[in-house]
Amino acid sequence: KKRSIKIIAVVMILVLICVSITYVKTGNKEVLATTQEFNTENLQDNEHMHVEIDSSGDKVPVPNGYVGSKAIGENEIDTGYVIYEGTEEVNDENLEEAQKTRNQYVWVPVPDASKMYGTDANGKKWGKLYEFTTDTGDNIDSVTGAKPLNWSESDGVMSIINKSSYIEPYVKIRKLDNAYDIDSEIKNLNKEIKTTHEFLIQLEKQFNDMIESIEKYGGFYIGRYETGDLNQEKAVIRKDNLNTNRQTWYTMYSKCKNLSDRNTNIETGMIYGSQWDRTLMWLIESGNKTKEQICNDATDYGNYCNSEFEYRDNSGKINKKNSGQFLMIPTGSAENTKTNNIFDLAGNLNEFTIEEIFDGSRVPRGGSYGLYGYSNPYSNRLIQSPTLLDNGRRLPSNVIYKIGMKFIN
Repeated sequence: KKRSIKIIAVVMILVLICVSITYVKTGNKEVLATTQEFNTENLQDNEHMHVEIDSSGDKVPVPNGYVGSKAIGENEIDTGYVIYEGTEEVNDENLEEAQKTRNQYVWVPVPDASKMYGTDANGKKWGKLYEFTTDTGDNIDSVTGAKPLNWSESDGVMSIINKSSYIEPYVKIRKLDNAYDIDSEIKNLNKEIKTTHEFLIQLEKQFNDMIESIEKYGGFYIGRYETGDLNQEKAVIRKDNLNTNRQTWYTMYSKCKNLSDRNTNIETGMIYGSQWDRTLMWLIESGNKTKEQICNDATDYGNYCNSEFEYRDNSGKINKKNSGQFLMIPTGSAENTKTNNIFDLAGNLNEFTIEEIFDGSRVPRGGSYGLYGYSNPYSNRLIQSPTLLDNGRRLPSNVIYKIGMKFIN
């Protein structure tokens, strides 16, 4: 079979979490693809990853220290290839235990990395962000309905239209008046990061590293579940977790970066908006969601006040979530919220990203269980102060790459 690549109304309670991404380190500066369609035949084992084969015979780069699932329904790129932390095989017999005890990511193929980033006249790389529409016309992708958001490109040179609008990677440098002091929050992230400018440098390096990994391996990994154990020393990407909220953007950012747990073959972090948008494109390209489903009310695909579905609680009991009920559910507990083996991209908790807008606000995506009367689509954007103690965010964890050397924000 031919495929393009062989490898978050009236009343709203704002709830957010972080999405994790991970990417494999590259090991060197050589890349296997840039603007060309990625050719999986070039994939081969190296010091940071090994090649596994999905159920259709396609190659997938799996970081060392992880294994590709052998369980039915988790071993196909087009429906969501799942990897598990650890080296023990995951199959139908030990699947339930592995989902609750081991971090998991899903491979998001990127056949053309140039749709995720561009380079400006000064050589700086920017993320390409998109809005999604069911309209047709110039500058709208006919398959996915993706339309450039706050950027343009001419003769291979990318330009940001408005630096106060949606943008990444970026940190607006300011000493604040009545709001919050960005620098004081940033100092808590890392003892080596003391100023806004130093934080910007870190974000830019992470972004460039992520792009390099995508160009080398043809994709990235996104956290399968909303990130859990956020008030613990180590966060997790595992099923049946409810410790997914009441943290600031800064805390979630830091938790995402530490998901690798000393695995030097990967880099993990909060998801970029460009990665979120690429994930949505892939859901459509794979045939498992339509652009109408991505753009419109997501009542049937997520946990919202007006949704009705069955879910399994932490004790294993099947419960019914009724329409009109505000209820946060455990990660991965409702099958109707899953697409391509990724849970809760719409609903349950809004997902923090690195994407920025205005003077330091960050951009959550998707929607939340606290939304009454309308269910935000997968592509929804919100605006959020990064210092607000909020009820959620998803950690993206790019699990595949090492630069010289890892999603899924």
